[in-house]
Amino acid sequence: MTDSHPAFARQATRRRHLDEGNLLRSLTLVINGVPGGINLGQGVCDLDTPSPLRAGAIASIEGGDRQLYTPYAGLPELRAAIAQKLRRHNRLDFGPENVAICTGSSGAFFAAGMTLIEPGDEVVLFEPFYSYHWTTVPLFGAVPIAVPLAPETLAFDEGALRRALSPRTRTVVVNTPGNPSGKVWQRAELERLAAVLDGTDIVVLTDEVYEYMCFDGREHLSPAAVPGLAERTLTLNSFSKTFSVTGWRIGFLAGPTDIVEKCGIVFDQIEVCAARPMQRGVQRALEQLPDDFYEQLRAGYEQKRDAFCGALADAGFRFERPEGAYYVLADYRDVFGELDPHAAVLRMIDRIGINAVPGHLFFARTEGVRSMRFQFAVDWPVLDEAMQRLRSLA
Repeated sequence: MTDSHPAFARQATRRRHLDEGNLLRSLTLVINGVPGGINLGQGVCDLDTPSPLRAGAIASIEGGDRQLYTPYAGLPELRAAIAQKLRRHNRLDFGPENVAICTGSSGAFFAAGMTLIEPGDEVVLFEPFYSYHWTTVPLFGAVPIAVPLAPETLAFDEGALRRALSPRTRTVVVNTPGNPSGKVWQRAELERLAAVLDGTDIVVLTDEVYEYMCFDGREHLSPAAVPGLAERTLTLNSFSKTFSVTGWRIGFLAGPTDIVEKCGIVFDQIEVCAARPMQRGVQRALEQLPDDFYEQLRAGYEQKRDAFCGALADAGFRFERPEGAYYVLADYRDVFGELDPHAAVLRMIDRIGINAVPGHLFFARTEGVRSMRFQFAVDWPVLDEAMQRLRSLA
């Protein structure tokens, strides 16, 4: 049975933009069908999972827990472990009551949006933006508004933000370190953001998934730790990339107790709860992994960034070295000419068996975009092979 009944012809307008398809996922299927293909597109983080996570999840499954729903806001022990992490690493004076567990940062973003955003509201995203933020906002019935960061430097342009704000602006989304650009927001930029928002009721939603991947001596600064932003910020995060468990879907939101409670109640309606064994695994990791785990994670990714950027440069790509995260957004015109981004990625798959994400997915105005996003969160043997293939394009 393939053809749906005419009754299904009438669908919610808020999801029709998704009919255009998801190139990120479709290109993953393409590269998975290529013998010897290397997926440098979707940021799946194909690395080993720390043993405490596996042990905690296995213990839960094999009898450490009864396999029941958890409280909708998450296991109390995990909320306490996250609050301790936020105090220790993010300088946020939070307790367990300030934390709610969600299915990844995407689940946190959706719960926050459904709690805070009304149909017709506007949501500001800094461009280049994370494409899932852009495509999720219309599901709230809201309108995404792109505010470009400065060309090349990616500096925050407060004038551009002021021009974009309107009486309908409800939230501003800050992604630091950024996907796809690798931008790390600096204290001075966040202080200027606070000054622009002063006197408004605009909420700041942050996505800090790559917080432990800041390079060249930079440090991650949570916007909620900055005076002027603290009172208006809801912090969203996930353990998918820190612990290489993208499929576990354990994340959280953190902020003032009353709004976290309301977001948790909304999340209860969406998901009921995140998976208990996965929560136990993350809890065990937060309790047992030493602080040097996070430093080793950062150093390892910085080493991979340096090597991978060298290969991209040798191949003829142009780019700004990412300040954080594990992506490189690269201009390919000297390699593939003026092909559109999707066609350029398909050409690269055909020539060297490597894919990337077409760069136009990260921009509101796609005309003239000639870039693609690579991810380098793979083991060294895979990365070495990928770099050799990329250099063959020169």
